[in-house]
Amino acid sequence: MMGNNMNYFDILLKNSKAPKKQIAVYLDDTKIERIDMVTKQFSSISDSKSFSRNTLIEEAIDKFLTDSMQYLKEAHGIDVDAAIEEANLERFDTVIFASKERGFEETFLGESEIPCWYPCRISPIREHRVKYIAIYRGQPVSAITHYAKIKEFRDDPEKNEKVCIFDGAPKKLPHEIKLGSRSACYFQGTKYTSLESLLNAEKTDELTFG
Repeated sequence: MMGNNMNYFDILLKNSKAPKKQIAVYLDDTKIERIDMVTKQFSSISDSKSFSRNTLIEEAIDKFLTDSMQYLKEAHGIDVDAAIEEANLERFDTVIFASKERGFEETFLGESEIPCWYPCRISPIREHRVKYIAIYRGQPVSAITHYAKIKEFRDDPEKNEKVCIFDGAPKKLPHEIKLGSRSACYFQGTKYTSLESLLNAEKTDELTFG
């Protein structure tokens, strides 16, 4: 066990220059005092000037997560990364596509056909999990204004496209979601967010994507 710990600490010292994101944690005075002293001692034997309290805490968390994930996988067959992916599939239940203005009015709002949307470039895994669809409208609107509940995705041989069939008429959002500081190019690819995020955002910067 000591050999493994020594190997870990040697790696910690060698890699302490690696950039890390800071975190905020609440600790009692005794733990903080010990962390600061351990950090001071590590700094005295490390060639890195960036060795800090944050470095020590973040490295400890990384090691805990690695060991915990390995234990869960080996002892209980639980894949943490797969569980995160599954949770994200449940959370991000809304797909966003982009459209030129006339195409949105004719198709999504149903001016010239039954309300639907196409083309839909969506992964098979997401296709069966998303529940809502929204469209980023290009200039001059440059906003997301409506959404619809999804009934199904269907391959249409006439259009030679995958079509999203709505479950009811499109609904207008409580307020338009303006582009904000993002580039319109951001929405050229398929995006996923949550309906909750969509209903509360006023700018696309405020949308949570996953």
